[in-house]
Amino acid sequence: MATEWEQLLRRLEREGRLRRRQFLRALLASGLTVAGASGLVACAGGQQATPTTAPAAGQTPAAASPTAAAGGELKVAGYDNPNKWKGKTLVFAGFGGAMQDAQRKAVLEPFARLTGATIVEDTTDIGKLKAMVDAGAVEWTVAQQGTFESRVLGKQGYLEPIDYSVVDKTNFFEDVAGEFDVAVIYWSLILAYRTDKFGNNPPQGWKDFWDVQKFPGPRAMDKVDGPVGNLEFALMADGVPKDQVYQVLRTAEGVERAFKKLDEIKPHVTVWWEAGAQPAQLLTDGEVDMAQAWNGRIDAAQRQGAPIAIQWNEGLLRTDSFIIPKGVKEKELAMDFINFATRPEVQAELSKYIPYSPTNAKAFDLMTEELKARLPSAPAQKEKQLLADASFWLENLDRLTEQFNDWLTK
Repeated sequence: MATEWEQLLRRLEREGRLRRRQFLRALLASGLTVAGASGLVACAGGQQATPTTAPAAGQTPAAASPTAAAGGELKVAGYDNPNKWKGKTLVFAGFGGAMQDAQRKAVLEPFARLTGATIVEDTTDIGKLKAMVDAGAVEWTVAQQGTFESRVLGKQGYLEPIDYSVVDKTNFFEDVAGEFDVAVIYWSLILAYRTDKFGNNPPQGWKDFWDVQKFPGPRAMDKVDGPVGNLEFALMADGVPKDQVYQVLRTAEGVERAFKKLDEIKPHVTVWWEAGAQPAQLLTDGEVDMAQAWNGRIDAAQRQGAPIAIQWNEGLLRTDSFIIPKGVKEKELAMDFINFATRPEVQAELSKYIPYSPTNAKAFDLMTEELKARLPSAPAQKEKQLLADASFWLENLDRLTEQFNDWLTK
């Protein structure tokens, strides 16, 4: 089993079709435990890209933002000493791909220029992080992981506690400031649909997604995230208000109710997608009329002219976090970097490069209305969605993933 998954991971990575975060989610959806999935990812760690160094302090970021300061350089309050971290190296382990490309332009290169730090990049990997900490040989200064995974690692003793005397959490949204992690971006699992199929009467939420009489047509649903999202959406389709979803889902009756509702839509699902690019492509090609999808993928398809829209109502709002491995050599540098990455100016800049949104509310004051309309945590979109309950899924992910996969094969 492990060998097959390792071969699959390597092939998909070579083809550029799947990032490690997606692979971990796929493993979880296949029924493996968090620990088992992390172990398999660790086995494939040798396929990571060679770390690269960002431009040294004093160099201009590769791409200036439309609202950058004179000279094309981002300015950040409190970061005006280019020698602050001169001679220090910060190793950042991110998800790679478009996300890390955006971080390089908006976060890594500006931090290097404004503080004098040298930035080295690597690819994040839960198994590798655990191995480094266990061996007492921590190479990374800061890493990125999903918030669910980050909070598991914190409880297991693999992370440094966050020093909020350094990291200013004054304007953070709720549940951003964890004991061992700081959520740095929001992303959403949303309902997406073809605009040419439903005219002036588009689906308004999951009740409509389930209503195949009023809204006929093939559907695509998320297999990658397993029960996460699918159970919440099923309950909302069955009439549970979004602010009561987790209260209901914490009961055996609530879980049974969610699976019964999934039984209703299952015959109308033509594709259970297994990679984030799939739903956007399926919608673009007209193979399905509605789909669950990650907002960033749909945004990219929209900007390429696809006749697709996002319905933010009842979306599932999730976060990724920055974490500091236990035993890191440059702890003060790590804390300062996380503080920098969560400043309004920096978070607003990042959202210009990729449609994932700030965890610092003040960042929206620095954005155009057009940009805000594309972002999951902008006030107009955020209030319509359900914030994923990390504590619920940390307690129930393995059990409900197994149940979901059993249901899917019946």
